[in-house]
Amino acid sequence: MTETLPDRRPGRPRDASLESAVLSATADLLLERDTKDVTIAAITERSGASRAAVYRRWASREELLAAALDSVRASIELIPGATTLETILRSYEQSSVAVEGRVGTLVKKRVAMGLENEALRALSWERHVSRRRAPIADEIRRGIAAGEIDPSVDVEAMIDLINGLYYYQFVVRAPSDPEEARARIRAAVQLVFRGASPS
Repeated sequence: MTETLPDRRPGRPRDASLESAVLSATADLLLERDTKDVTIAAITERSGASRAAVYRRWASREELLAAALDSVRASIELIPGATTLETILRSYEQSSVAVEGRVGTLVKKRVAMGLENEALRALSWERHVSRRRAPIADEIRRGIAAGEIDPSVDVEAMIDLINGLYYYQFVVRAPSDPEEARARIRAAVQLVFRGASPS
């Protein structure tokens, strides 16, 4: 059930340190407890924030959980290469190094929670995940404009293919040898680009 909070009211400017404390406390609780036990009451107790302060920032428990799960991830930073393929490989490989330990555990938890909670999955996609894809979409379109990728390619589907390779290897499979996994993904991404190259 979605725990809906009161409507936000205009007031004092947001305190970034308070937001950070609430998001950090929520992420810690998600690592320590069953999801159903990560309540607004538990979050306010851990963070020291008042319920009113939480209510002003997040409209529901699901919205707060989605924000906390996203807060541990850095956006993919594009590392320019000579080609779109090289840029994509450099950028994703750098980003995949960060999906380990605490971050990796929370990424897996986000996937599991999304499968159980439609509202949380929708919020995660709309507010967070879809925004992370924008720089990659722009880079693929640059590759199309440069003649490296066939103009008929579905940009979103291409991103799904590439993301799926990394998610499967690092989130689902959790390889014992990350470098071997990166080499396997690199070969698969190159295969995707060969299929997307102009005829």
